[in-house]
Amino acid sequence: MIALPLSWVERLGRWRLLKRPAFLWVDIEEAPLDGELKPQYLYREIRSGYPKWAHFTCPRCGEHIQVQIAKGSEWRLTVDWRRRPTLHPSIWERQGCGAHFFLRRGELQWCP
Repeated sequence: MIALPLSWVERLGRWRLLKRPAFLWVDIEEAPLDGELKPQYLYREIRSGYPKWAHFTCPRCGEHIQVQIAKGSEWRLTVDWRRRPTLHPSIWERQGCGAHFFLRRGELQWCP
């Protein structure tokens, strides 16, 4: 899939030509350290050419959320040409702050 370069998406968002979503996707080769996570990005960890993990910060408490997206896992991550991630099914932080949400096309949809 061909995606716009991240710098273009950011620039078009600043110019208000495209709405910048709450989360944009970035590919990485190694798991990020907690201090390296930026709150507006979902990091897709690629190992040996295959997506393995999705890393992002909890939108409520800021904790590191790590979701396995390897083939056969419960979650599925898709991204579009505008770098908007969609993660299915929902994320529910039961041990932490209790945040429960969907991430669709880069936007948060909170569950009641």
